[in-house]
Amino acid sequence: MYRLLAIDLDGTLLTPQHTISPRTLHTLQRAVAAGMKLVIATGRVPYIFHFLAEQLPLNAPQITGNGAIIVDAHGKEFLHELLVPTQHIVPTLDALASLGLQPCYYTHESLFVEQALYDIHNWYLANAPVTIIDKVINTYPQPCIKLAAFGDARTLREKRRELEQHFAGQLYVTQTAREWLEFMHPAVSKAHALKDITQMLAIKPDEVLAFGDNHNDIEMLRFAGLGIAMGNAHDEVKTAADYVTLSNAEDGVAVAIEKFIL
Repeated sequence: MYRLLAIDLDGTLLTPQHTISPRTLHTLQRAVAAGMKLVIATGRVPYIFHFLAEQLPLNAPQITGNGAIIVDAHGKEFLHELLVPTQHIVPTLDALASLGLQPCYYTHESLFVEQALYDIHNWYLANAPVTIIDKVINTYPQPCIKLAAFGDARTLREKRRELEQHFAGQLYVTQTAREWLEFMHPAVSKAHALKDITQMLAIKPDEVLAFGDNHNDIEMLRFAGLGIAMGNAHDEVKTAADYVTLSNAEDGVAVAIEKFIL
């Protein structure tokens, strides 16, 4: 019997228009009413996640920053935190520059970006406290939740693998969207955070049903008793999953919850 839903946000729970469909919201409400714990596992940091959290029937700790910060059900109180090791911040930014990637720097108060990146991705940044800065590297040495980088989707997976090798053992390097890479403390991942939450709630891994669509969800899908990839997921995610549902444009999360839970 499944007792906990762990669901990625962008590309999974949210539609391509970055909204929660009425059908999906209603399905989540029914699942929670039936006794399920609902955990959102997102790369968004708390001050960006908070705006969406208010719409959802959350009743458990939540995973933000890809696992860098676990917050309470209201998305406000920090229960666990792992920041980027200070000594790796500047080398990471230098590596991104050498590969032609545009960086951003997440602190507890703001997201620091350069003007060119903000102009491209202001849809994502609209609800976030954003600071435009001439050079992101000038944000250092402020405490850093995560570093991220924007690049060409056609070459980014290859560059991700290069950076994974370069920072092996030093940072957790992952891809959260076709054009986005993220860099965090080496002990961070959605899977590690989900393991912590299941231990808090005395829930076994095989009682977890998890959803995701991108590279940063793979370990979480493997940890769960049932790992579900979205129809719009990359092939490497579908290969790691136990089941593939419909896309996020087709209420794939709701369809799978109705099939396996309701």
